[in-house]
Amino acid sequence: MTLVLAGCSNDPGDEIATQTPTNPVATTAPTPTTDAPTDASETTTAAPELSDEEQDRADVEATLQAFNAALARATTGEESIEGIYPFSRDTAREQWVTEVMAAEAQGITFTGGTDLEVLEVMIDEETAEAVACADVSAVEAVDEDGESVIADDRLDETLKDFVLERDDSAELGWYIVDDTNRNEPCDG
Repeated sequence: MTLVLAGCSNDPGDEIATQTPTNPVATTAPTPTTDAPTDASETTTAAPELSDEEQDRADVEATLQAFNAALARATTGEESIEGIYPFSRDTAREQWVTEVMAAEAQGITFTGGTDLEVLEVMIDEETAEAVACADVSAVEAVDEDGESVIADDRLDETLKDFVLERDDSAELGWYIVDDTNRNEPCDG
């Protein structure tokens, strides 16, 4: 069988002859497999929708954890203190900028990080208050001579109070505006 294709041309001799196969290609159905899909999009499911209150709580907790991680990177020198800016402003930001800069000026070096467990979140429209347990047991601080500057009576787990304000310009919709260490143990 011969198929002739003709196109627009000013020269009538420009016909192109194309051979088509006389036997169509046989196809087979795919064989079922028990292998896990390799394409991530095949295995994902839509996240369940949260109520507005649940979403606010999740955003507040995410802000606290992101702030805590950025602060840990700043105190250990992995990143500048400006890493906390997307998550904080006002008193919370000023207090930590001052503390980190003062420690650097005094030659204090930090290692380790703080684990933060959010215990309570209370939201009142545009503001939120949170209570968290900060586990600082892994944090070490030494001066230029390598001597520890951690107080002997330091609480390894202490309660912290946070005040946040809703703001669409914040990375996660909330800014921490106040961060207060109660200097009280988490368990009691």
